[in-house]
Amino acid sequence: MSEHCQGFLRKGFACGTGKAEKKPWEFFSDATENSREKGVRPTLVAVTAWFVRTAPWLTLLPQVFLCVIFTSVLGFNLKQAVRQRDNYRLGYDGERFVGEELSRLIAYGFEVYHDVPFDGFNIDHVLAGPQGVFSVETKARRKPIKDSGGKEYRVRFDGSRLRWPSGATDMDGLDQAANNARTLAQWLGSAVGDSVYATAILTLPGWMVDRSVPRSTVQVLNPKEIVKVVSNATHDESKLSESFMRRICHQLDQKCRIEVE
Repeated sequence: MSEHCQGFLRKGFACGTGKAEKKPWEFFSDATENSREKGVRPTLVAVTAWFVRTAPWLTLLPQVFLCVIFTSVLGFNLKQAVRQRDNYRLGYDGERFVGEELSRLIAYGFEVYHDVPFDGFNIDHVLAGPQGVFSVETKARRKPIKDSGGKEYRVRFDGSRLRWPSGATDMDGLDQAANNARTLAQWLGSAVGDSVYATAILTLPGWMVDRSVPRSTVQVLNPKEIVKVVSNATHDESKLSESFMRRICHQLDQKCRIEVE
């Protein structure tokens, strides 16, 4: 920089312009000094001068405000969509895992049906075999993290409620499993013209179930327990003769058949 320019800058001028380069605070100082000479309140003049200089920027405030609102709403909706997607994926993976476990029952003479449609809902899985008819409801649930970093994976069933590691208790899935079995039994009984008993099963993928009662209206099981429990069922009311089983399976085949146009 030339000595000529340095001299100008020290005197408060911008090099090459010949005009004073005022700092922000100098603007208010000048306005205040002028106001004193004219007998006007300094503060009022300074505020008015600031408003006049910044007025073009104030016109952008509505747009900025709208952008903030839009971004907030978009972020909230995106978070909800991601959570919903994760829940769907958890449910899908849970039902798929249970379905793979149930396929082992084919070796025991069972027919296995998935997503059996009814009015307004589906039954996740239906089993029909020599030991009877079973309605299986799947409930996938995330495991909480322990303080040590591991995951809690045990849930307690007292015959009426589920008691989770967090201390919470609920009946999530129990009523649904019972209603599904009742609906299935009524529909099959009407379809085959004879009484049909359906056992309700609620299965919790990834959870070990501690049961404090030997038997209840709804059996709560880990998916890996279903094959053993179902294949060893000994209740006379649920056992099926071969001919009766064929009639039941025929009705289920018809109900699950997909019409192709």
